[in-house]
Amino acid sequence: MFRKLGVLVIAGLLVMLLLGCSPQAQSLGGGEPDNGEAAAIEVGLVVTRDFGKQVLLEKAVEVAPATSAMAALQKVASVETKYGGGFVSAINGTGSKYEGDSGNKRDWFFYINGIQSSVGARDYLLQDGDIEHWDFRDWSYQMFVPAIIGDFPQPFRSGYKGKNKPTVIAYGKQFEEDAWLLIQRLRELGVERASAVRCSELTQAERQASHLILLGDANNELLEELNKAHQKLGFYAYFRQGKLVVLNARGKVAREYGAGTGLIQATQNPWSQGGIGSGESAVWMVSGTDEDGVKSAVEILAKYPERLKYAYSVVITEGRVLKVP
Repeated sequence: MFRKLGVLVIAGLLVMLLLGCSPQAQSLGGGEPDNGEAAAIEVGLVVTRDFGKQVLLEKAVEVAPATSAMAALQKVASVETKYGGGFVSAINGTGSKYEGDSGNKRDWFFYINGIQSSVGARDYLLQDGDIEHWDFRDWSYQMFVPAIIGDFPQPFRSGYKGKNKPTVIAYGKQFEEDAWLLIQRLRELGVERASAVRCSELTQAERQASHLILLGDANNELLEELNKAHQKLGFYAYFRQGKLVVLNARGKVAREYGAGTGLIQATQNPWSQGGIGSGESAVWMVSGTDEDGVKSAVEILAKYPERLKYAYSVVITEGRVLKVP
């Protein structure tokens, strides 16, 4: 279905990098300036567990340019590693008790600006303004969750590896006003290149070379395409027969929601040149079971984005914002 979806076939190998595994990697930019002249940069360090439900650490940190994600983490937390120092097994004690228990599928995963890293923590060199987010979670259902929403307005403000794509909001025809509301909010939050276009007018070039925010209900053609590949794209929620099905951490149906339900979730852009796993760009679903559901999702994103904080994805129902899974 997606031209680059075959990247997921090697997810088992890729996840070694995503977890911070890089046994042969050399430490790059270990946190010291090259000559003492370069100005420090500021990054955000976030450490959570259980899909962002519990916050363990959150701190703004000044580091030298070209500091690795691993070095920045070690600056603010006690970090236990194995496999030559490239694999994070515990942060401030969380995780260490699970070592040696091969049946307990819980590990640390890390994201840069809401995009799951395509390289190990010792190899990712931080840029000014990056948000480095570590989460200790169950991976028995989804080992690879390509992107999360909890570091908004990232990745739209900074992108990944210092490279940022323009943001295009592609909207269903009844959501034009909502699209421009989101454009205004993104610009207020420092997203410099943001535009809006009807889904029917979205070009192939825009699909491939942009961050996308898809604004529409469950019947929207682009959203249907993502929905059909929900498991491969790392989603814990999907639409089925007019309802929104929400899964728990182990992939079992936790609940189904009907009319008026909104959904915000993210993945890496499957239409990009590099495909899922490349980190090039993200695609967000701002969606719902119907028009009312979509508008409830827009309202949260535009007016109350703090309610998304740390989350992988959220469901909006009866005025409540529920983290998923």
